[in-house]
Amino acid sequence: MKVEHNGKDFESYRAQRVKSLFNAESGANWVNEFSIDIDDIDWGIGLIVGASGSGKTSIGKQFFGTDKIINLYEGWDNSKPIVDCIAPDGDFNQVTAALSAVGLGDVPSWLRPFKALSNGQQFRAGLARLVTEAPGEVVVDEFTSVIDRQIAKIGALAFAKSWRKNQGKKVILLSCHYDVIEWLQPDWVYDVNTKVLKKKLPSGNDRISNLTFGRSTELTGSFLKSITI
Repeated sequence: MKVEHNGKDFESYRAQRVKSLFNAESGANWVNEFSIDIDDIDWGIGLIVGASGSGKTSIGKQFFGTDKIINLYEGWDNSKPIVDCIAPDGDFNQVTAALSAVGLGDVPSWLRPFKALSNGQQFRAGLARLVTEAPGEVVVDEFTSVIDRQIAKIGALAFAKSWRKNQGKKVILLSCHYDVIEWLQPDWVYDVNTKVLKKKLPSGNDRISNLTFGRSTELTGSFLKSITI
């Protein structure tokens, strides 16, 4: 897939100076190509990682369309408690079970509006809403971007376990953090910076693909040995 962004080519003195000093004549335009071939695997969770500004969001939009990309922190009605905002027409027990499953077991927090929650609680509430409402295809932008890293790891683990119960549904998570990989155990990971795709091998095989990430220092722990759940 090809991602291309064309901006206005400014002609101010400073803009011209930057172009001259740093050989940045095409600075207003951003073009890149990515190859994410996942048609040969049955998957439910995909992860795209890379530095901020590397094109993750643009890639995500090309998978299922612009209308399928969401942010866990958006779309909340702050005039209502979160327990009323998650699947409002759905089953009450399913909602509370999802809140507990993603680690938001602090029952009083269920009675607060989203804006009154801490960053970690907001993240978990967003996960609970995503798991409960579970669209067939969805891309989640800025996954774990603004929370404590320990909360991010535990939240990723809890989310993965809950999402895998939604058979046949696909989610792609976009993140600038590599530390969630071994906790999330996705079916595939694409590193935008190195343009390397790593896929989970068929069930029962305890080895990962022989593809390796260029930024191997970013990946630690059991993920380097196994990508099985």
